[in-house]
Amino acid sequence: MMTSESAFSNAGRTKLALVSHGVSLPEGLPESSRWLAQVNGVETVIDMRLPTGQFCTVPVGQPYTEKSVYSLRFSDGKPQLCCGDEVSDVSLIEVPAFYRKKTRNGSRMGSFASLHDRLLILQPWQGCGFFAGEGFACHYCQFDSMVNDDSPPLRDPLELVEVVLEVLKERTIDTVYLYNGHSPGDDVGLKQLVPVIALLRRHLGTRQIALETIAPADVGVIDSLYAAGLDVFVCNLELADEERFSTLCPGKHALGGQQAVIRALQHATQVFRRGAVVSNLIVGLEPIESSVRGMKLLVDMGVVPMVSGFRPLPDTPLKDHPLPSFDEIEQVLLAQYELLESTQIPTHRLRGMGRVLTPMESRVLDGSETALEQQWSEHSWVQRSHVWLDHFRRAIRMRKYDDDAQNIDRRAFSVALADMALPYVAMLVLALATIIACSMDAPAGLSESGWRAIIVFVLCLVLWVTQLLPLSITSLLGMALLPMLGVLSATHVFALFGNPAVFFILGAFMLTAGVMRSGLSTQFALAVMARTCSNSRHLLLAMLGLPALMACMMPEHAVSALFLPLAMELVAVLGLRRHHPYAQAIFFALAWGAIIGGVMTLLGGARGPLALALSSELTGKTFSFLQWTLAAFPVVIAELLLAAWLLLRMVGKVELNMDKVSANIREKQLQTGAMGLRSWAMAVLVIITVISWMVAGHASMLASIALVSVVVMFALRLVDWADIERHVNWGVILMYGGAIAIGKSLSDTGAALWLAESLIPGDLLGLGLIALLILVTLLFTEGMSNAAAVAVVLPIAIPIGIHAGFNPVPVALLIGIMAGFAFMLPMSTPPNAMIFGSGYVTAGTMLRYGMVLSISSFVLMMAAVKWWWPLIGMSMGVG
Repeated sequence: MMTSESAFSNAGRTKLALVSHGVSLPEGLPESSRWLAQVNGVETVIDMRLPTGQFCTVPVGQPYTEKSVYSLRFSDGKPQLCCGDEVSDVSLIEVPAFYRKKTRNGSRMGSFASLHDRLLILQPWQGCGFFAGEGFACHYCQFDSMVNDDSPPLRDPLELVEVVLEVLKERTIDTVYLYNGHSPGDDVGLKQLVPVIALLRRHLGTRQIALETIAPADVGVIDSLYAAGLDVFVCNLELADEERFSTLCPGKHALGGQQAVIRALQHATQVFRRGAVVSNLIVGLEPIESSVRGMKLLVDMGVVPMVSGFRPLPDTPLKDHPLPSFDEIEQVLLAQYELLESTQIPTHRLRGMGRVLTPMESRVLDGSETALEQQWSEHSWVQRSHVWLDHFRRAIRMRKYDDDAQNIDRRAFSVALADMALPYVAMLVLALATIIACSMDAPAGLSESGWRAIIVFVLCLVLWVTQLLPLSITSLLGMALLPMLGVLSATHVFALFGNPAVFFILGAFMLTAGVMRSGLSTQFALAVMARTCSNSRHLLLAMLGLPALMACMMPEHAVSALFLPLAMELVAVLGLRRHHPYAQAIFFALAWGAIIGGVMTLLGGARGPLALALSSELTGKTFSFLQWTLAAFPVVIAELLLAAWLLLRMVGKVELNMDKVSANIREKQLQTGAMGLRSWAMAVLVIITVISWMVAGHASMLASIALVSVVVMFALRLVDWADIERHVNWGVILMYGGAIAIGKSLSDTGAALWLAESLIPGDLLGLGLIALLILVTLLFTEGMSNAAAVAVVLPIAIPIGIHAGFNPVPVALLIGIMAGFAFMLPMSTPPNAMIFGSGYVTAGTMLRYGMVLSISSFVLMMAAVKWWWPLIGMSMGVG
């Protein structure tokens, strides 16, 4: 061991002795201000480099260091390290100049920052809360020389940035190491460090950030730290012996003890890259066997165990406790190295972070040479490349990160990378396929412009179905390609934005914004619910009927957004667990009501006005507001009755105490108040507008009435432009232009008729053809938005219908109405997505009940086309 060989023959052992026992200064330290620094704001150290190149941060000026076998002397002004009769030249490293500089707030930078080789240590907090109370501080810690309140103040983050920038002017650094003492709360102050780490990340580039912290009870904050840019997470087990831990770390024991540390480390290993989760163990406060057992526990969890020798600091309860021997520390370090070698946990990120020796340095203790791979990993540029890869990995895993949901992709990195790359690969394949298709000759019977119109249509169809691009962006792509490929002129394409149906839906969205702004929708909903909430079954039916009624006057997604918070409160007040039958029924009721009711009029969604616009552009014929409503009426009523039966069957004879619900709704009514002048004015305006639409007839008048109503709404100061921006779905407006342009290109070039003749058997006529069109529409509307389904199906359905001898207007009504009946999948329509996101509805349950409603809509529409539509003058000529 240390006494059996020369004091300087093994550089690893020399460094081990220096950093664990320090060095004495029998002659003092000339020009001490050039050399002395502080670690953690409390412990005095000097930085030196041994002749072999090892960097050491060596404690000095403590009672235990004066007993060290090593001393520092000066010969002719040159520092020499002495051990008995042996002498070795060393190099002392001057403290950085930034130590003496001051921050923007007047603080001396060296009071909360220290630089050791390539490691910059920062103290973002001005103390540790454990020292604010009696008997909570760790017995070996001297942190109380700082400001230690129950809630220690956080330094100005810009001061930390100032230090980093000053350091980078002087030296090269690899790692910024932050300490987090105790602060109140389940997050132990970590949430306040999230923006600090994010700020530092913007200035540090490929340099890594490490954080040493007390274990938080809220382990979710670890996800936020990772998202902000943290590279290395350190949470110290300190001691493996539970009894010793509870005695020497009373504050940490009170916060959950070792189990809290283990829970935090286990969570971190699921978030950070392998080798980036670290835990320190203190050698010398428990038997060696216990320390080794602790390392095995950490390694089994995938955590890198780091070792530090106990140091008896003045003014601590353990100031008289003996230092661990060199042999004890060496034994633990060799065990550490063997454990890490056997498990292949990488340690290259920890260069310079060891309080004694890093795992890579521990190898030299047995006389072995440092492995080539380890030498390679010590190069700064290699470590930075690893940090760059860590940033890339973080970007992949945090693609869908939500600061509230802490939505980290925890799949294997290869899987997450493939998932991320798939859309780019798919778009590249689509682009190449489009280029190849454009270079091919048009099929027989089809013009060149018709062939290119089909190429644009198929490209947009794939993008709409896969949603590789947002629906509106896909439409803009279609509008851009049509003139570029010579299908339609740019003037013709962009003029289609002037279609009256576009301005009708724009006006309808604006009126919806006015209804929401006035509070009319909320007041109406609460008034009806107050009359039904005393009976659970009546309330359930109200949650179906109210959204259905309101979706006749405003888009279904707005209705769902209005009722979703009410549903969440209802199930919370009733104390219902997730997947409780009544809880599921409440959410299904609001979604089904909005979906079914939205089909009743042209106001329930974008599909109706889009069908109106495409019918007008492709055939020159349109239908009226009233014709749509009459055509959909029997199907909507029958679907609502079936939905009500399913809901009542779903809940059975459940008995619930509705008193709390009644009180909750009454409280909301008191908060909302009675209908004021704004609400009454908005109600009158909406009623007049809807009556005008019913009477006026076709598309041009629908748009004019909508825009006049919007002008009146602004003239009466019922709404302002900020409300319009919040509630108008501009993406739908953009989608309209593209969808109409693509449909127009298929019609004008003859491509639609060519597709109809090529895809549909000539002998498929009458009800069989109608059934096929309905099934195709239902299939598409489950896999994409309702409006996108209309945009895809209708340009082909109209020429198919004309070819079969159908009136094109009923065909447009058929596709537009059926596109609204999307019940089976969460992505098929906004109401389904909203209730699925609540967590109270499973995809399997939605599919099971949705299939019943979808099949029934198919049967009901077939019956309506056969018997009802001829009665209202909408016959398709089917015998």
